[in-house]
Parts: sequence; C-alpha cells; structure tokens
Amino acid sequence: MHRNTDPEYHAARATLYCAAAAAFTYPDERTVSELTDSEAREGIERAAERLTVSEEASALLAGITQTPLDELQSAYNDLFGVPADEGTYAVIPYEAHYTTRDELSIEQRRIATVVGLMEEFGVEPSDDFAERQDHVAAELELAQVLAGQRAVALDGGNATAADRIAQAEATVLADHLVEFVPALAYDLRRATDDTAYVAAADLVEELVTYDNGKHPEQEEPAVGGEAP
Repeated sequence: MHRNTDPEYHAARATLYCAAAAAFTYPDERTVSELTDSEAREGIERAAERLTVSEEASALLAGITQTPLDELQSAYNDLFGVPADEGTYAVIPYEAHYTTRDELSIEQRRIATVVGLMEEFGVEPSDDFAERQDHVAAELELAQVLAGQRAVALDGGNATAADRIAQAEATVLADHLVEFVPALAYDLRRATDDTAYVAAADLVEELVTYDNGKHPEQEEPAVGGEAP
C-alpha cells in the first residue's frame, strides 16, 4: 500500500487524534476550552475534512459547545468515573477489557507493548492522568504523537525516521486501537444518549477505522515490544 508522504496530511491526523483523546479525558475547563477555542475548532474542522470525518467531528464540537460543563462532567462520571451499585462501570475505557478476556498474562503483555511504544517515542502521561496506559485516551494520545512525529520527519526529509514511525503506527492501529475502539464505541452508544459522548464514540470509531485502512501492512517486527 502506498504511503502518504504529505506532512500536512499527518499533521491533520495528529490534530484529530488529539481531539479524540481529549474527548475521552475528564472534561475540566482546560480540556473543554482547548476543544472549543475558535482557532482550535477551525483546525479540527479542517483536519476532519481532510480525513473524511467532518460530520462526526462537527457533531462532537457542537455537543461539547452546547452542553454545560457540569453536565459534561456528570455524564463522564456516569460513564467512566463512578461504578454502579454492583461495582461495575457503565463503559470500561481500557483496551484489555475488550481483548484479553480477563487472562492476566495476556493483559500484562498487551499493556507492556503499549508502554514500550510510549517509551520508544517519548510519550509521557501528564501527572494528573491516573489511568492505566491501555486507557483509550492514552492510546489515542500515542497515535497523536506518532502522527505528529511522522509529519515532522517528512517535513525534514527524513524518510528513514518516517518509515520507522509508520511501522509503529501500523502496530498501534492494527494490534491495539482497531481491536477495541469499535466495541468501546458500541458500548458507549448503548450506555448514553448524551450528545457529546455519542459524537465522541462516532468520531473515534470512524477515525480509527479510516486510518487503519490507510496504513500499510507491517513489514517488520513491531517496535516497543512483542505483540501478543
């Protein structure tokens, strides 16, 4: 499969992964303002048009803009933050929940692969991010960083680095994101009718599915650890 070597295309991918990751983090004032700021919104809309996910991105931005902050926070807590009476969450935002069938050794290997990729490419969760590295927001942030680094490598004419990053992206997409994001999105749509979070489910599913279809098959062992 032909690889896209346009730096602006990969910068657009980074922008959309950034927006998707933000949609799955706790909606505090800073996070919401970063998505709804006029300049940021224009950038997201341009990127979404480039990647053919304009409808989903526009719905997400509209949902966040039109929903009061306290309602967004309440919806997030109901979905991801506060377990129900029986001790379960409405939606579990971790890859391992969908891919390991509670087999601890497999879960540990999958998480270790993600951690290895993060370390390989310098992705460090912020101090206030208290989730596991297989949280959907963390993996989307990894995809964002990889897309951004690929854009920089291509802009600088470093084809070797760009190819290395492309292989890492193929690993993140094929072995991780597409393995659980569609199922997570399905569960999220079933669990809520909140406009912003239904839109977040639609965007992340379309983005990951589209992007995976544009990536080449892996040509060498995955970086950052051995995939299970």
